[in-house]
Amino acid sequence: MPQLIVNNSDSTSETFPLSRLRTTIGRSARSDICIPDAFASRLHAEVRQEGDSYWLQDLGSANGTRYNGTLVSMPVPIFPGGEIQIGETVITFDHEVVSEAKNATLIAENTQALDPANTISLSRQKNPTSEILESQFSSRTDLLGLISKVGVTLLSSSDLDDTLKQIATLVFEAVPADRCVIMLRDENEEDGMKIAVARERGTDEQPEEVRISKTVMEEVMVKHKSVMTSDAQHDPKFASQTMALLGVRSVIAVPLSVTEEEVFGIIYADTPTFDNTFTEEHLNILTTLGSVAAIRVENATLTEERLERERMERELELATEIQQRFQPSAPPQIPGYELQGISFACYEIGGDYYDFIPRQDGKMLIALGDVSGKGTAAALLMSSLHAAIHAQTVAGSDLTQMVTSVNKYLANNTPTNRFITFFVAELDPSTGVLNYINAGHNPPMVARNGGGVEELQSGGFPLGIMANAEFELGSIELEKGEGVVIFSDGVSEAATLDGEEYGNERLTEVIQKNKHRSAAGLRDKIESSLSDFTKTAPANDDITLVIVKRAVAQASGVS
Repeated sequence: MPQLIVNNSDSTSETFPLSRLRTTIGRSARSDICIPDAFASRLHAEVRQEGDSYWLQDLGSANGTRYNGTLVSMPVPIFPGGEIQIGETVITFDHEVVSEAKNATLIAENTQALDPANTISLSRQKNPTSEILESQFSSRTDLLGLISKVGVTLLSSSDLDDTLKQIATLVFEAVPADRCVIMLRDENEEDGMKIAVARERGTDEQPEEVRISKTVMEEVMVKHKSVMTSDAQHDPKFASQTMALLGVRSVIAVPLSVTEEEVFGIIYADTPTFDNTFTEEHLNILTTLGSVAAIRVENATLTEERLERERMERELELATEIQQRFQPSAPPQIPGYELQGISFACYEIGGDYYDFIPRQDGKMLIALGDVSGKGTAAALLMSSLHAAIHAQTVAGSDLTQMVTSVNKYLANNTPTNRFITFFVAELDPSTGVLNYINAGHNPPMVARNGGGVEELQSGGFPLGIMANAEFELGSIELEKGEGVVIFSDGVSEAATLDGEEYGNERLTEVIQKNKHRSAAGLRDKIESSLSDFTKTAPANDDITLVIVKRAVAQASGVS
């Protein structure tokens, strides 16, 4: 797997696998790789995967990023052995490709290991339990033999369903039953139990109807006892309407459990004839079979749960990668302007969306949306917003048409309890005019040269609430040195462990003190202020920042 090896200034090193599409590096704890280097910016650089290659990009850092000694001004490809320098920290890119042998043959150093005299051969064609009934099960050796043979048989099963079918086959071979039922606990079922396997001797088809005495179920599942009766019709303990309807004569049932405290299933067998009456010997056999089988069933269950968990993790990783691809790979380069955007998801995937979309007439769309809720549902709605905005841009819609159409689409196609707060602006680089619509979003802040900070509130309701909602278009002009800070409520509502929120006042203060800095410098100062305020408190919402600044005539060099 590709990885970054961070060689710290104190001669220590750490290895970080590149398992994400985008890996941020910086001094901030929110960076994927946090480096304790005083010369590193809080959000310094990023390594991004593009197909099978990896690219390095500087995120507007104060002291720059070097790759193999060369200052990085644009995204550059990196190769195994290449060195990334951030401040005093050197990071080596390592990508060793290990080829796997498809048809490997293991040869022992000592050929005696292949001596037939030291080898046990197991045949799947011959069922190990076929010999059980030939013995009287009267010695410890017979008991150990049964345990061994049942275990070997179940080794060939690959999953839970196959394991349960194998157990049913073993039951028919071990005791003279005409019907076998295996039930497992399931909280989703009405009575807390589900039929995993139900078979009749000589057929693999499940019976149309399966009934089991409640008395038998209670003895096994509640009292954790094995049950056997040779005449269920006349046994006062088990005689019931169920037994009479089914014509059951002899019943045997044993618990499936690994510990004495918890029974997670039952093996049940019965027969309607007097010719095949169960005996205590059969009870001992089935109890032993159930004890051994329970371990295999639990292992198979855990394996399936692990496989399902791994499948969900893979899907989550794919969803995270798709969502990261929705974000701009790099801020657009517009002469006379600085644009920066960053987003930190509260969970693996988030519901915040930001974008820079160039228009054919040279203008630039800047958008930031915040979907109500978090996690997968919010991420799905965010992807719909992304697609709708891009479709409207391709169609050449103006801001009002765009927001009106997207709002109607979302209102007609999303649940009533879902909505999106949305801010979208169109920048004309030639004049500095910024036309915008604020659809219920946190008012972005404009840092003016005179020292004031004004809010952009013109707009209307959040998207997806009212299909016929109308939206107000606002307009401002950015002078040289002025900038706009657009943010999600994950910034203003970031809270301490005591529940105190960061709030707009603190954000305004940070913007006023640092409005002279570059867009990347202002971004880092806001992120630093947030981290200092929340300290060790976990994020309770996605955090997204977009900054648009009109540069002064000569670069000030302040970051």
